[in-house]
Amino acid sequence: MNLITRLFSHIPGFPQIFVFFLAITSLLACGLGVSENHISANAENPEQLQLNQNTLPESISQALLRDASRVSGVKVSNLQITQVTSTNFSNSCILKFGKVCTREYNPIPGWIVIMQVKEQSWTYHVNKSGSQIILDPKITNNQFNNQLPKKIANAVLSDTSKRSGLPVNYLKITQSKKQTFSNSCVFNFGEVCAQIFDPISGWEIIVKVKSQFWTYHVDITGTRIVLDPQITKI
Repeated sequence: MNLITRLFSHIPGFPQIFVFFLAITSLLACGLGVSENHISANAENPEQLQLNQNTLPESISQALLRDASRVSGVKVSNLQITQVTSTNFSNSCILKFGKVCTREYNPIPGWIVIMQVKEQSWTYHVNKSGSQIILDPKITNNQFNNQLPKKIANAVLSDTSKRSGLPVNYLKITQSKKQTFSNSCVFNFGEVCAQIFDPISGWEIIVKVKSQFWTYHVDITGTRIVLDPQITKI
């Protein structure tokens, strides 16, 4: 019972029903204040909301670490995600690091993720479901050394040997350079390709076969090896 209620209760002849009414009103007022404070305390503040948005699901974090390990050759335990930023990529071209993209607005929610790989910082774009995990193509162009992995060199020479009928020791790789093919059509030596930007990181490799020079396109893992179709026509 609050002060006002006690004062009125001591006034001779003051109806007890009014005392009871004042008591109930006071209790309701206090309860409303507690309720409002409770709602306010539990409402998620903007900073907490941003923190939640910038937290990657564990499954996507692990997928990113595995991809960086595969591309770099560094163990997952030696990699670290240093920054996660929630964003909306305005369209799929932006998601895929397109240099020249249309102004079409077809938003794709996801994250920009920075990964520490040795002394380098790698940038990934990831969509919300984690079905698209895309490494900035500049990483494979500029931040790797340009030495062709021996496994890929051997695979290319083996393919050349089968096609030409020559022993591997009669063949020589004369040039290899890192390349980002703008899409699978370009990777497959398409003469007329759509301007879709869906990058494939890999290598362009030149092999000397007697007096000829054969050109190969190989993806970064060495799983796709494509010989220039013009070679087979000669």
